[in-house]
Amino acid sequence: MKKFIKSITLCLLFSMLAGCVSKLVDTPDSGDTPTVTVAPDTTNTTPTEAPAPTEAADPTATVAPKKETTRLSYPTMHADIPDLDIIRVGETYYMVSTTMNMCPGAPIMKSTDLGHWEIVNYVYETFADDDVTNLENGRDMYAHGSWAASLKYDEATNLYYVAFNSNDHGFFIYTTDDIENGTWTKHACRNGFHDPALFFENDNLYVISAAGGNCSIQQLSLDSEKGMVNTVGSSKRLFSASGDWALWEGAHAYKVGDYYYIFIIASPADRWMRTEVCYRSKDLFSTDWEEQIVYQGGCGGQNAGLAQGGIVQTQFGDWYGFLFQDRGAVGRVPSIVSVNWENDWPYMGAYSVDGKFTKNTAGVVAIINLPTSETGNYFTGDDDFTYQPDESLKKVWQWNHNPKQDYWSVTDREGFLRLTTDTVVDNIWYAHNSLTQRTFGYTCISEVKLYTDNLKPGDYAGISAIADHGAMIGVTCDNAGNRYIFQASADFKQSFDAPNAIVSEPLAPEQPVYLKIAYDFKKNTADFSYSLDGASWTALGNTKNLGFSTSTTFMGTRTWLFTYATKEAGGYADFDYYLVYDSEKNRPTGY
Repeated sequence: MKKFIKSITLCLLFSMLAGCVSKLVDTPDSGDTPTVTVAPDTTNTTPTEAPAPTEAADPTATVAPKKETTRLSYPTMHADIPDLDIIRVGETYYMVSTTMNMCPGAPIMKSTDLGHWEIVNYVYETFADDDVTNLENGRDMYAHGSWAASLKYDEATNLYYVAFNSNDHGFFIYTTDDIENGTWTKHACRNGFHDPALFFENDNLYVISAAGGNCSIQQLSLDSEKGMVNTVGSSKRLFSASGDWALWEGAHAYKVGDYYYIFIIASPADRWMRTEVCYRSKDLFSTDWEEQIVYQGGCGGQNAGLAQGGIVQTQFGDWYGFLFQDRGAVGRVPSIVSVNWENDWPYMGAYSVDGKFTKNTAGVVAIINLPTSETGNYFTGDDDFTYQPDESLKKVWQWNHNPKQDYWSVTDREGFLRLTTDTVVDNIWYAHNSLTQRTFGYTCISEVKLYTDNLKPGDYAGISAIADHGAMIGVTCDNAGNRYIFQASADFKQSFDAPNAIVSEPLAPEQPVYLKIAYDFKKNTADFSYSLDGASWTALGNTKNLGFSTSTTFMGTRTWLFTYATKEAGGYADFDYYLVYDSEKNRPTGY
């Protein structure tokens, strides 16, 4: 009888370093001499009284009584959701973030309280059709792909816009009139706009790009018939960084009241500390901007800094900042912080329960003046692989690179995910159709049940913890057709020389195998275990030390479901279910 799986309630440096991305920065007009005036330093952490509410700058905002508040621990989303950009339309908030080489890509998340988010759509299902995105002929898109997207809504056209760079393919703007359920129209060009920020002004579309200490603006137009992004006129340098910053990029642009604001992530040259810097001017095209640090502090007990993001105003007129922090192997983790306007500067920090505001802090509790969502989070989740024909996979899943559609199925064996090998590869890194999900902190467990009778000699199938490097637990088939449970580790893009451990007794025919990876992101480790009955578990192999690296996957740790062939294509494994939970079989608030 078909199983029923109980539903469970729910980086070091992120940057393309200036020297690596300088080719993406727009060339300023020769006549411009941009300057920055450093505003007086008012970034002390002395608590202040909350100011009187100001008139909402957003015409769709409504000042209404606040009947409920949402309270979360920091970080407010303990998973790899970097480079976020948030907008509000009515009483609904939408977010886009980076997923690099994963497909579908550029996830759209939805929230009503800024603290609980669910994936509702993706901007694209697959990316370009070439060796890089198809993982063919030794080419790959690891640490590349789409990143640092900008999300905007234009009331004049009722269109949503998402813009991003791809290292290998140029600059893209996608549009749709239905952000939750619609398909997106692609526009592309070969120009590069590093960490782009879309901006609308007087019915014109602009992109603001910042990297390597320079911020520029370029007017754009879209040709939907040809699917092109066209530049209009020349780019203009707005300003350059003042001070000694080792990192300076990630623009987010807004008009609030009399000022234009551009938010930048920076880090001091003498230490790694994510810092949110704001620039303002009353003239968008001025070359004279003021600079102010608006957040420089830790988050949730870690001091790596919190930055790269912008601001959003609620329907009640409150403002919040959204930033992320490097949290080791789990990835780059976002948090929502309060914004307190002082002298027209949007300082970020936290309010206490008695209304005191403290700058540069995101300590224990995040207080958000919005009714708590009843839907919880949905950016990871279980799956029993019961699907109707032509039904899409659940939104929590992404493929490693473009999938090979003829070699996976959830209908060939009803209620199972079948992964079939299509080619011989050296290792998991070049295997097609590895299906992936995020992990979450502080601890979580990935669990699968699978059948492996149809593996061929030299095949491997199971689950893997992929971070800066990888480790797996699964089943392998020897030359005689015997199948054994094993655990192994491998460096990035490398094959493992030999398993760390292998169970000596071969599997009996039709024997289900249960596999677990237990993640501890306080220690940045993963441990592996197996079971033959789903109840009694045995540890296997070595603890894997996990990490985050911009030179490997550029992503937080993910669990991969995989099958790959090293000798002969055509074998397959059937995955019966996937579960993800913490050590208490649940998901804590803010996971």
